[in-house]
Amino acid sequence: MDFITNTNNLLLLATLLTSGVALALPQILGRLNKQLLSVHTAIQWVNQRNAQIVDIRTDQEYKTGHIANSKHLPLAELDGGIPKLRLDARKPVILVCLSGSRANTAARKFKKAGFDEVACMEGGVSAWNQAGLPLVK
Repeated sequence: MDFITNTNNLLLLATLLTSGVALALPQILGRLNKQLLSVHTAIQWVNQRNAQIVDIRTDQEYKTGHIANSKHLPLAELDGGIPKLRLDARKPVILVCLSGSRANTAARKFKKAGFDEVACMEGGVSAWNQAGLPLVK
């Protein structure tokens, strides 16, 4: 009973719960909106639906290795750079970052720019590497 009544323990527990929800929320929302694709589903989209891959990592990250035939547009340049990519808005777009967290931010911007079907690759390039798939340098 002392554990619950101790103010320090309550603050610690509240911080733990808040941080857990903050970390899990983007993943949960992505799944609910069907925005997250596994690496293998992303490959299927490219092969069967002619999906376009856009890598939103920084220039430095992109140079370390990227998915073949992906277009590059750093997240910081998204606002004015989407038209420069010359993507087909009728085809699905798969957004890729290093771990999957930045791609959710970019997805909203692509939808505002008129792209109907935008998804994020879950785990990003890190998941691609873990699956043993090649990168172009």
